[in-house]
Amino acid sequence: MSAGMEAAVFLAALAFVWPFLGAVVVAALPAPHSREAAIWMAALGCVLSVIVFTFPSVGASTSGWDDDPVQRAGRVMLAFGLLLMVLENGIQPDRLLRSLPHVCTALAGLACVAPEPAVGLGILELALAWGVFVFTRPAGQAKTGWGLIRTGSVGTVLVLSGLLLPQGSVVSGLMMACGLVILTGLAPFGQFWRDENDSFLFLPFAGASILLAMRLRGHGGMAFEMALVAAGLVSVWLTACAGRSRDRQRLFRTFPSALALMAVGVEADVAALLFLCGWCLAGGNRSGRGWAVNVLACFPPGAPFVGCLLLLSVMTDWSWSVAVLTVCGILAAVLRAVPDREAARLFWPEDTAGRVACSVLTVMGFLVPLAMMLGAF
Repeated sequence: MSAGMEAAVFLAALAFVWPFLGAVVVAALPAPHSREAAIWMAALGCVLSVIVFTFPSVGASTSGWDDDPVQRAGRVMLAFGLLLMVLENGIQPDRLLRSLPHVCTALAGLACVAPEPAVGLGILELALAWGVFVFTRPAGQAKTGWGLIRTGSVGTVLVLSGLLLPQGSVVSGLMMACGLVILTGLAPFGQFWRDENDSFLFLPFAGASILLAMRLRGHGGMAFEMALVAAGLVSVWLTACAGRSRDRQRLFRTFPSALALMAVGVEADVAALLFLCGWCLAGGNRSGRGWAVNVLACFPPGAPFVGCLLLLSVMTDWSWSVAVLTVCGILAAVLRAVPDREAARLFWPEDTAGRVACSVLTVMGFLVPLAMMLGAF
C-alpha cells in the first residue's frame, strides 16, 4: 500500500472517529469553554469530511464498508449540519446534552456506511436510545421518552421486517418505505420531535435515514420506489393544503425531506443530496427564520432549488403525470404555506450561523451538480 493510500485510509478512519473525540472534548471541558471547543471540533470535522470525499479510500470497500460517493457526500452534509448546530446554540451547562450532537452525528455517519443496511438501522436505533436517555433524564419525562422510542422503533422494525422478506416483493417494498417515512419524521406520518433541543438528535437521525433509503432501493424494488414517491407527494400536497392553518409550520419544516424521499424513489440521488443539504442546514427548529424559510421553500440560489431542477428533470422520464403533480404541489406549497413572508424577504441573515448556512447552501448548489458532471457520482 502506497503512502498516499495509507494517508487516505487514515483520514477516512479519523473522519469517523472525530465526532466521538469532539463529544469527549466538549463534555470534559468546563461549560464556559465548551462552546468554542465544539465549534473548532465541528469545523475540523467538516474539513475532514470534504477531504475524504475528495480523496476516497479504497480500503473501506474491500473491508465491507460502503464507499459510495453519494454516501461520502452525505456525510459532508451531516458534518456541516453539526457545525451549524454548535454555532447557533449557546453554552449548555449539561455535559451530556452539549455532547449529544457530536455523538448522534458520529453514529449517523457510521450507519450510512455499515456493511449491511440492517447494521446501519441498529446503529440508528442506538443513536435514538442514547438521545432519548439524554433528553428524558429529568423527572417526569419518562412518558415522553417512551413515546419517542416507540415511534422510532416502529420505523426500524418495519424496515427490518421488509429486509427479511424476498427481495423485490411488493410487501417488502411497502414495509420498508413505511418504516423509512417514519424514521425520517416526514409530516404528517412520523414527525416525532417535540422541542428545540430535539434537533440535536433528529436532524442527523433523519438525514442518515434518507441516505440509508438509497441503499435499500435494491432490495425494495419498484414497490419501494413508488411508495417513497407517493409518500413524498402526499406530504407536499398536504403542506400546500395546510395554507394558513396552525399546522402549516409543522408540515413546512419537513418539506425538503419529502422532496428528498421522492428523489430517492426516482433514483435522482444527487437531487436527494441537495435536499439533504437543505434539511441539515435549515431543517428542524430553524424553519421559522427568514433565511431558512427561503431554503425550505426551494428559493434560488440554494442547494434545494438546484435539487428541484434535477428532480424534475429525472421525474419527467419517470412519469409525466407525477412530474406535473410535483410541480403544482411545490408551487402551491410555496405560495400558500410559507410561514412568514416578511421574514423570507431577508436573504442574507444577520447571525453568524445563518451566514455560514447560506454560504454552504449556495456553494453546494453549484459544486454538487459540477461534481456530477465531472463524473464524481
